[in-house]
Amino acid sequence: MNKALFILLLFFSFCFFLATSQKRETYAYHQIPNNRQQSLVKLSDDGRLHYGLYANEGEAEAINMVPDFSFAGYMGGGVALPDVTVKITLTPLPGDNKQQLQKAIDSISSLAPDKHGLRGKILLKAGSYSVNGSLKIRAGGVILSGEGQGEKGTILKADKPSKHIFILVGNTPEPAKVAEESYVTITSDFVPTGAVKFTIENADNYRAGDTIVVLKTPTMDWIKKLDMAKYGWTPEEYRIPHERVITAVNDRQLTINIPIVDPISKSEGGAVIYKALNRGRIKQSGIENLRLVSAYKNDEDEAHAWTAIKFQNTENCWVKNVTALYFGFSAVTIDKSATFNTVQDCAMLDPKAKTEGKRKYSFNIQSGSFNLIQRCYTRGGRHDFVTGPKVTGPNVFLDCYSADAKSDIGPHHRWATGTLFDNVAGRELRVINRKSSGTGHGWAGAQTMFWNSTSTSGKGISVESPPGSINWLMGGESRNVSGNGYNEGVGQALKPRSLYLAQLQDRLGPSAVKNVTIAAQRKGNLDAELVKWAGK
Repeated sequence: MNKALFILLLFFSFCFFLATSQKRETYAYHQIPNNRQQSLVKLSDDGRLHYGLYANEGEAEAINMVPDFSFAGYMGGGVALPDVTVKITLTPLPGDNKQQLQKAIDSISSLAPDKHGLRGKILLKAGSYSVNGSLKIRAGGVILSGEGQGEKGTILKADKPSKHIFILVGNTPEPAKVAEESYVTITSDFVPTGAVKFTIENADNYRAGDTIVVLKTPTMDWIKKLDMAKYGWTPEEYRIPHERVITAVNDRQLTINIPIVDPISKSEGGAVIYKALNRGRIKQSGIENLRLVSAYKNDEDEAHAWTAIKFQNTENCWVKNVTALYFGFSAVTIDKSATFNTVQDCAMLDPKAKTEGKRKYSFNIQSGSFNLIQRCYTRGGRHDFVTGPKVTGPNVFLDCYSADAKSDIGPHHRWATGTLFDNVAGRELRVINRKSSGTGHGWAGAQTMFWNSTSTSGKGISVESPPGSINWLMGGESRNVSGNGYNEGVGQALKPRSLYLAQLQDRLGPSAVKNVTIAAQRKGNLDAELVKWAGK
């Protein structure tokens, strides 16, 4: 090689390096990454979590971080459920109790809420209440409570012989009111999982405290990359909204409160943001200390109460200490963009319905974000801890146990993102490409984490990662493991025992963990305790 050619090649190499280095973005995550750390999440000697970075499936650049899931739950995590003043006390009446119960709910609903949004509690004394139809809580701050979920507690019997929701909390969502001038394009070339900052075209109309929607706007290139066109996926159907709050504005750069759980690539359509001015959600209502029983004729009867409790368009609401028996679909379904709700110490036992699709989804996040389901038990279900289509996280299932299940635990279909299954045990755990299953389920989920979770049968754990995203299997027990997903420490109990609780402690301190846990949970795994309890 002559000297002139060598100098020319050196010059062009320098120009290429300069151009690419100038284009390289810097990313801001929920924690400062440790670039020398191989583990994605590690409990360090200082008692805090340290995070490494990873590359998505089919990519080379390690620029993504495991997100912080700890924002899931009532009031954004770490806040104890309130003890609300009793305003009405009822005892069982002979015959149908629907009218007296609904009248009490409506009476409390008419009261002025206090500064916390609470109106009052209806206390149902122990005994059996026959209820012929649905009960509806359509106002915030209304709590329906009994005197225990056991056989000697408060029993509500759903006696109407047709499919129905037994207790509905919430309302029909109002169409999100959007400030048209607030639509702005995200200009960052790439926003990785775990990021809390990105740049937009123009930030003039945005302030700290604004609630925004980050709306992914994929192109057909993204659909083709996932190989989902043959299952009917279209870009229009996968414009998936992620709700966040702006915490800071610096020129055109926004900082948000909760990390991104689905990476955004400009080359695949990118995303826009807009202000969501009003969702009309019901807040601070709860269901407590009840035993709910669906009357049925035989094991495959489908003309009876189908869902014990449904939350729709709710925020900061809760279900605690409720056992549901024989309902055909679920103990609790969370739906219609419900956010920051907690379900704890609940059980779904012996559902009565055909054992086939659209049945026996015991604890089901059908739609919604930042929800926590913990210390729950199921027996005889199918998809016991499950998410629906296009569900955006973080959402968390923590310390839950599924017995005698007929199918798997995990995201069920069509791109649920940011779900943590933390110390969840059951027959089979899966996050996979379900391909043509159902009506074209395709990729069930992305950025799904199984942490210290257990398959209790030979069915095992299957974790597959879609192109451009990832799913994780971290710790836990399984006789069989399959899939191309990220796999670390299977066969071990990784530290911390619970990722959710460790992230919560890092963010809000030990008192936040104590607020939402029981003593046994802070000491170790709850599987044995849940099996012994079994919803009694």
